[in-house]
Order: sequence, then C-alpha cells, then structure tokens
Amino acid sequence: MKLHRKILIQIILLIAGFNQVNGQVSVHGTISDSITNKKLSYVNIGIKHKNIGTVSLLDGSFNLTIPPGNKTDTLTFSMVGYQDYKSAIRDLPNDINVKLKPKTAQLAEVMIKSPSLIDKKFGESNYHALVQFTDGSTNQKDIFEIAQLIHLDTTLSKITTVNLYISASRPDSGIFRINFYKYDGRHPTTRICDTNITQTHAITKGWLTFNLKPYNIYMKGDFVVSIEFIPNNPINKPINYDIKLAGATKSFYRASSQGDWRLPPHHYVLYVSALVEKNNK
Repeated sequence: MKLHRKILIQIILLIAGFNQVNGQVSVHGTISDSITNKKLSYVNIGIKHKNIGTVSLLDGSFNLTIPPGNKTDTLTFSMVGYQDYKSAIRDLPNDINVKLKPKTAQLAEVMIKSPSLIDKKFGESNYHALVQFTDGSTNQKDIFEIAQLIHLDTTLSKITTVNLYISASRPDSGIFRINFYKYDGRHPTTRICDTNITQTHAITKGWLTFNLKPYNIYMKGDFVVSIEFIPNNPINKPINYDIKLAGATKSFYRASSQGDWRLPPHHYVLYVSALVEKNNK
C-alpha cells in the first residue's frame, strides 16, 4: 500500500513538472535597425524588475524562455542609441523580427575653454587594500553589470577612461559595454549617454582600461558609471576582478538585462579619469 502511494506521488510530481515546462513560452527571432536593417548585436532583452532576460548574439538573433508565471508580463528590448521596444508577451509570436528605431536627438557641442586641465581619478583607484577579495562575473546567457557612483564637480568634465582592476589573467578576451546612468539617491536609473561604447579587451591581470577620449563624453555632478559584461560564447569562465570591503563610494550590480540594481556588501575597484581644471585638485 505504501509502495503504491509512493508511486502515485511520483506520477503526480512528474505530471506537475511536465505541465510547468509545457506552460513555458519560448520567444526567438532577430533584432535589426528599423532604417538600415542592420542586425543589432548585444541588445538587452528582458522583463523589467523580474531578472529574466538575455542579449542578442552577434548576428542579432536571440532565444528566451519565459516561465509560465510571466506570460502576462511585458518584454522590453533596449539598446544604447535606440528607442525601447515593448510588447506584451502574450501578443508575441514564437518567431519575431524586432525593429529598433534610432534616437534622433542631436548632441550639443561642448567647449572647454580652460587652458589648464589635468587628468584626475574619481572612484576606487587603490587596489592595495588590507582587506580585499576577488569577485567574478557570472556564467550565463545574459549580461552581468557592475557599477560605481561617481562624484564630479558642477563643471562639465570630459571622461577620458574607465578602469577596473583584474585580479587574474585569462587566455582569451572579453566583450564589455560602458554605460552612464542618472542617480536618484539610491540606485542607478535612466541612461544619460546614448553613445554605444562596446569594446573587446584581453583579460590580463592589472588595470583594464577603457579609452573613452574618442567618444567625447562629458559629465558633471553625481552619476553612475557601469561596466557591462556581455556573454562571450563559447567561453564559459568568469572574469575575476578585485573588490574591497571598505570604500569611499557606493557600488551596484545586476545579473540580468532589465533587472533590478542591487547593493553588494563590498566596493568594486573601479574608477574613471576625467579632465578637470587644475585648481579643482
């Protein structure tokens, strides 16, 4: 009798598991520029605040499995320099061709007249801490993004580099995207720069430096800078970088496209350098 009951329970669990998997929604397709039809790589795709997402591959294709409980949610497609595309998941076909519209806002020309500018560091630039650990980007099909709050003066300053201390070398390269966000006093919010800064770098121990001089990025006041780790198939190894328990600024992270920002119990060894007036040292 007990054996029959045990078998019956196992059958019920198998049926429940099958129904749950069967209720999933699989969405796949391609993403392209609405004007040029060029396929768009590394587009962030996901359900806002639900930590369910992925990014498009080099050829613009993507594949995302939606859990049964999220069928009534909205899927968001976003990329730097483009308008967001949103659609109710229940209205999406299994195979979709998403067209993203480029943003048309023109950037105002910035003139820095001061003849005495120096390159100054802002953020966590000291990697010789007494208490220090090693973190690593997660292994998944979605992005992993780390961020740092930066305090600048009220005068516009040109951002020249973004820097992260890598604690272990790896015999390959990684794909990264630099983002800038507004800060609401608690978390990063909307992007404040529509320039797509995606770079590929070798993973070598020491400072990983992103040269931003050619992009003419100007910032002032408080903002958040982030480094977005983009999945680099078929490599399936973490990228190790340094963290500190104590720091002078605030750090953030998120482990999914369109996901919520969280506060880690540590600080990233991450800083930006910017051209500022000499008397602002």
